[in-house]
Amino acid sequence: MIFVTVGTHQQPFTRLLAAVGPLAGVDELVVQHGSAPAPPEAAVAVPYLSFAQTVAYVERASVVVTHAGVGSFLVARRAGHVPVMVPRLRRLGEHVDDHQVQFARALEEQDDAIAVLDVAGLLGAVRAVPPRRPVAAARPGTLPAAVRRALDGEPLGSAAPRWAPYAAGRRSAAT
Repeated sequence: MIFVTVGTHQQPFTRLLAAVGPLAGVDELVVQHGSAPAPPEAAVAVPYLSFAQTVAYVERASVVVTHAGVGSFLVARRAGHVPVMVPRLRRLGEHVDDHQVQFARALEEQDDAIAVLDVAGLLGAVRAVPPRRPVAAARPGTLPAAVRRALDGEPLGSAAPRWAPYAAGRRSAAT
């Protein structure tokens, strides 16, 4: 299964979605399409998914195609994928700046992603995806669990972070 996600950004990502049709000939196509219309070639198409649903699709997928969002990359990478990343472009009104281009290129330089700026190369990029890597083990600590709860919309509690006294001290010393 090929999982395609455009993330939760409010601007539609029609350029990517218009290019996914040929991927349906490679494998079953599951698409999270955001505010744009669903591609007709998708076996499953949903506007938005919870974090847990996204993780489940990523873990089942043979290939992950994503906008170049940090969260989407981390989920894919943690599941062992080298994702195909199609960054949103400012000049096309897909985002407010080109930080996704910079991020995708930096990851590609490290062999952690395949960056696709021209969607005409999407099918070739999907066919070039290397086998999945060993799944990254979770590091001990509360941050990963807190991020997962936040993304799932669960309350995080009101405990002050460990660095709060230091930040308060800097503020009071500056006033």
